[in-house]
Amino acid sequence: MRARAGWLCAALVAVAVAAGCTPPPTLTPEQQTAQITAFVEQVRGHRFTTPPDVEFLDDAAFRADVLAQLAAAEPEVQKAEAAFHATGWLAPGDSLWAKYQIAFGGAVVGYYDPSTKVLKVRGTAMTPYRREVIAHELTHALDDQILGLDEELGDTFLSEERFSALVAIEGSASRVQQAYYNSMTGVEQVQDLQEQLELGSDPALFTVPVALLAFTQAPYLRGATFSAEVAALLGVPAGIDETLTRYPATAEQAFDTQKYLADEAAAAVPVPPAEGTVVESGTWGQYLLTLLLRNGAALDQVDPVTVGWAGDAYVTWEDGSQDCLRLDTRMDTAAQADGLRTSLQAWASTRPAASVSALDPSTVRVTTCVG
Repeated sequence: MRARAGWLCAALVAVAVAAGCTPPPTLTPEQQTAQITAFVEQVRGHRFTTPPDVEFLDDAAFRADVLAQLAAAEPEVQKAEAAFHATGWLAPGDSLWAKYQIAFGGAVVGYYDPSTKVLKVRGTAMTPYRREVIAHELTHALDDQILGLDEELGDTFLSEERFSALVAIEGSASRVQQAYYNSMTGVEQVQDLQEQLELGSDPALFTVPVALLAFTQAPYLRGATFSAEVAALLGVPAGIDETLTRYPATAEQAFDTQKYLADEAAAAVPVPPAEGTVVESGTWGQYLLTLLLRNGAALDQVDPVTVGWAGDAYVTWEDGSQDCLRLDTRMDTAAQADGLRTSLQAWASTRPAASVSALDPSTVRVTTCVG
């Protein structure tokens, strides 16, 4: 039905031109942004307190701006490199920071900066995908105005706290984005997808680790489902407001709405010992555990064997030319720990310097080194 409506619209415009009638005026980017703003307000259930600040930049200026934004993340991305090497997600000798720049340097179309309160857009051609991105980023701007998006979401790239909070933050925006996409005609949706494919056609993207793409995209994909589930239970805007005033505390909460609503806390697990120069430590979480078991390929679901995750702690270290990771995971029951240990042993069997052991009936340790 949407496709027919789209073709009918195009046909009517053609008839009007042939008959000498004046076709509808082309709206400016600012006018179209105003229309998208109204759509966002309606779906999100709140109104902007002040008009959103949107800047349209040419390609060169926007790219320079994005690269400056990326530069701030370099130290924490570099620290995560040891974990990516140790797990086999990144080939020995490869730079995670270089791959990160490839992944995000050229494909960004727009972003909202909560520190400046400005939404910046690449280019002025209001294509279907660009409008969809504006709807997503305007939702961030609206959420920030009414609730205040926390800029401090964790102090490491692999922070479970940050990942879980992003599921809520990106979930709110992805829910509105999906609604906007669904409001397009069939023709516009095809154009939208074609544009996305063109943006992802850079051959260099094939050198980016699947795990890096999965880890950075999962908050968007799981977030849309998470926000929709909470909204269905608590209503709109109350449910979405709840997720943004109390972020999921763990990846387990982010992937299990009932655990989020019950605010089920994680068990405290001591950081395991390192056998070299410590790079970083913290909590790993159910999603990264899934990513480990699936060799970096997981998006909007967690592996069934990780259900029952109760808490964990990890440490990475350098020992000469080796990068190492040690992860201690506690499960709710001994049976769940046995199941996890069996799966981790199968994973470790394909790696020359990986081992799995039981610290106690409910806690499993995995150690892996690559160098």
